[in-house]
Amino acid sequence: MSFFASLNPKLFEELKNPPTQYNLYLEGENLNIIDICNHSFVYPIINGHHQMIEQNIQLAQNPLNNQLYTLHTNHLALQKLDEQKIPYTAKICNEMIDIMMQEYGGQNRFHLPQHFLPNMTLFGLLGGMFLEFLLEEGYFFHSLLLFEQELDLFRISLYFVNYPKLFEQVSEHSCYIFVKDLLHKELVQNYFTHKKITNNFLRLELQLYDSPKIDRVREHIAESYAINARGWGSFDDEMIGVKNTFANLGNDAHRLKYPILHQPKRVNIPVCVVGNGASLDALLPFIKANLDNMIVLSCGTALKPLKNAGIEPDFHIEIERIDYLKDVLESAPLGDTTLLCGNMVQPNAIEISKEAYIFMRGGSASSYFGKPSSVIEFAAPYVGNAGFALACLLSEEVIVCGLDCGYIKGKTKHAKGSFYGEEDSEIPKNAYKVQGNGDYEVYADALFSLSSAMMSRAINVFKPHLVINLGDGAYIQGSKAVKPSAFDLREVDKQKFVKELKSCMNADKESVFAYYPKDAYLSEILAFKEQIIRALSSPVGGKRALFERIDLIHKISLKQSSQNPFVGVLFEGSISHILHSLMVCALHIPRDDISGFYQRCVECIMLGLNQMTMNYRMVSFSVQQL
Repeated sequence: MSFFASLNPKLFEELKNPPTQYNLYLEGENLNIIDICNHSFVYPIINGHHQMIEQNIQLAQNPLNNQLYTLHTNHLALQKLDEQKIPYTAKICNEMIDIMMQEYGGQNRFHLPQHFLPNMTLFGLLGGMFLEFLLEEGYFFHSLLLFEQELDLFRISLYFVNYPKLFEQVSEHSCYIFVKDLLHKELVQNYFTHKKITNNFLRLELQLYDSPKIDRVREHIAESYAINARGWGSFDDEMIGVKNTFANLGNDAHRLKYPILHQPKRVNIPVCVVGNGASLDALLPFIKANLDNMIVLSCGTALKPLKNAGIEPDFHIEIERIDYLKDVLESAPLGDTTLLCGNMVQPNAIEISKEAYIFMRGGSASSYFGKPSSVIEFAAPYVGNAGFALACLLSEEVIVCGLDCGYIKGKTKHAKGSFYGEEDSEIPKNAYKVQGNGDYEVYADALFSLSSAMMSRAINVFKPHLVINLGDGAYIQGSKAVKPSAFDLREVDKQKFVKELKSCMNADKESVFAYYPKDAYLSEILAFKEQIIRALSSPVGGKRALFERIDLIHKISLKQSSQNPFVGVLFEGSISHILHSLMVCALHIPRDDISGFYQRCVECIMLGLNQMTMNYRMVSFSVQQL
């Protein structure tokens, strides 16, 4: 118990208290846990013999092949990437698969070294004797998350589990223990993002008893685990954004082709952000009735349902790099609507607008080119996130319509009459139930949950005074669920505030960008590539060492994204895909010695990174001439 005195003094003080419900029972050779309130035993008794020791021995037997555990893979499997869509990234990953299968006897099952567990989540300990057995057998946990809701049961585990040894046999900063509650849910997300690659695939789960609280914790952990697998991006996709950004900034040394949102100030009018979720259908009358008293931002494919209803948005938001965006806008139609789009949007799509502005959309490498003073963060993964982030930044009062962040039971995914045409109302099999904003059952997948989480972060950081959600989709943490009939908007001079907002657009290149690199960051990119190659170059013998190497390289990648986001984000997604493929391929080799395979993969990765940097050199040549 003294171990927790310095580690968690508050927990230490609570552990001093006498038990209130559970205590350890010891009589002769019989060992059990007793509920002191009703005098029942936790572990069964067979022929007068208490089964606590026997059941814990069973729990400690080969967890990876033990039916008492559940092995999750995050719906990921060894498969080749599309070389037409992401050629540079896919070529590296696919070649590693070929090397594994053709040269190193890859199999269709996983092989992990003895006594190595990659990522384990435990729900309830019931004394934790099995955990001590695993430690005594020499098991090492790459990551471990433990939740015990009962303080008494955790106290009992102190009799059996050598916690100092447990922390020694888990990777550094990777042993998470929660007692009673998940006080800070961000820590769960951090558990996965801290080791984004190695905690993204295999996850061994054990739940020893049921309770509503444990069910909620399991759901939250499963959601965080799923979110971790989404939104990685790739060098190939980022380069589309880079090329588009270079074109959208223009070739003039002093003036920008389109004014950019620069150091925006809040306007004293509600901003209504409109997405294309099924909730929009019922909210069109509200939007139309209040059009004169709020600024309306339409997001992506929400434009067509709004236009069909006779509603003219004040600004239309786009972030897509897709080459058919122009056709989508023309079919809506965009008409006279002012376009406010992310810097990476296809140039021909912007050119069809009569009035256009740009914002630097955070999360994409191109947004950080030249160190602009105003980058709009939390603007991914969906265009609705970009619109929501802008709304939170531009007004104290945000009204949310149609940003459902989920599938509403009995409704289609999108509003009627949108770009997507006729849809059915089937809930995808990989969706899970989440808290709804209204009276309907709502389900989400990893990308929807990521979208909702990013909106919550936008609220926390930008701190608008009020965010009200009128829809029936998923609840957005930090917002308030309100019915349209519950409030009225004050009358305002809307055009005055639209002009105020447009006055925040700046076309002066020197004002917008703090540092416009003459070599377009080429020297920084080459230096980063060499840093990654150096980190890869030292030998790796076994799979545990490979997990450590992957974590190291991912940490280097994240550090670069933090210090120089243009360079870091440009490569971060592809590096993540490469590391993931390297890990999964290695797990399919039927032995622990992967030294030869690793060296072959390093050669493949080095060649691929060289090809990426050469591609960037060619694309950036036009910028270097300015």
